[in-house]
Order: sequence, then structure tokens, then C-alpha cells
Amino acid sequence: MKPTKNNIIVIRVAAQKETSSGIILKSSQEADRAEVISIGNKVEEVNVGDTVLLNWNQATKIENETYVVPITEVIWIY
Repeated sequence: MKPTKNNIIVIRVAAQKETSSGIILKSSQEADRAEVISIGNKVEEVNVGDTVLLNWNQATKIENETYVVPITEVIWIY
């Protein structure tokens, strides 16, 4: 998949915490993050493999946990 112009394709990564014994807890306090898997030809702000926080209201679901999002909706790059 290759997004157009100023769009990126991301996979949603649910926020989670791990206890000292290895139990993974989903936290409702943390926002879901996303990993960038593809970028449009005009995107310069992020790279493939970056983890980002974004405005999920503007994300368009492609399949399963894969979304296309305009680069302007990226709030934070980790």
C-alpha cells in the first residue's frame, strides 16, 4: 500500500503496561499509539517505523488495525 501526497498509513498499537511478573494490562488512561508503515511522497515529518500519537477522529480504517491518516493529524512523534 502506498498513500498519496500528504497521507500516512499506520497500524494501531494499543497502549499497554506490563506488571513486574509479566502480565500485560491495557490502560484506558493512555492514548493508543500507531506505527507508521508507509508515507506519501510529500511527507517529510515522519519516517517508516516511527511511533506516533494522532487524532484518531480523522483516521480512515483500511483493514483490521490499519488506517490512512493525513500528516496534519499527527500530534506527537515518539
